[in-house]
Amino acid sequence: MRSALAASSLAAAIAWAPAPAAAINKTPYPEVRVEVPAEAKAEPALEAMRKQLAHAISRRNAGLLYELVGPNFFWNANGEPSEQFDKKRDALHNFKVAFGFRQFGHNSDSQNPENQLWETLEDIVSDPTLFQMQGSPGVLCGPASAESIDDNAMDQAIERVENGDEDSEWFYSLGEVTLTERPGGGGAVETVSKLAMPVAATEPPTRALGNNPLPTHYQLLLPSGKTGWVDVRAVEPLAVDKLCYGKQPDGGWKIVGYEHNS
Repeated sequence: MRSALAASSLAAAIAWAPAPAAAINKTPYPEVRVEVPAEAKAEPALEAMRKQLAHAISRRNAGLLYELVGPNFFWNANGEPSEQFDKKRDALHNFKVAFGFRQFGHNSDSQNPENQLWETLEDIVSDPTLFQMQGSPGVLCGPASAESIDDNAMDQAIERVENGDEDSEWFYSLGEVTLTERPGGGGAVETVSKLAMPVAATEPPTRALGNNPLPTHYQLLLPSGKTGWVDVRAVEPLAVDKLCYGKQPDGGWKIVGYEHNS
């Protein structure tokens, strides 16, 4: 599982466009401890379906992709029903809107490929790990990623560090990782594990406007209020998009949900 998570971390580092360092307050905050839910094993029928899904995505075959969407589909954004989820419309309509194949409020599909979130789907299916969705027997979601053990601590920490309307980006490592005084070296600031921390800065630095180079190191804010640097490949993003799968009456598996996290 760690190798898959490491691969997804690198993909996330490439895709993620970090906000300027001023987005967070460098202040002490409650510790945010994390854990990864127990990994679930996919039965052969689900493995076969996910191979079809990966094939459809790699070929940009929207028709085949749509065939894999179940008759029921939920769409959550940061743990709450998405504001664009339309309960009056069918599952396929909401799936298309969620992934940019149809614009919100429209009845016809979008013809602009730039709106279609194929890369997001690729990132999701590139990691084979799955876990049982809490409170929904028979529904498996993936990829498996860490979650905060104490949601209250997470909420309080976010409230302390976020500055205005700017969202904070949080990363973690299950194994021990040492934060250093400078990107790639310097004295050790602290060694932590299973702890989520927000990004305070990146190396190279990010700018509010213009094209930014891919970051090689993150400066993370420790609960004490100290900061330290870490290689982007040593940590995982706490916010990870997930697809959920449900077994149908005929024994086959379909996509039944999308968990968007930002």
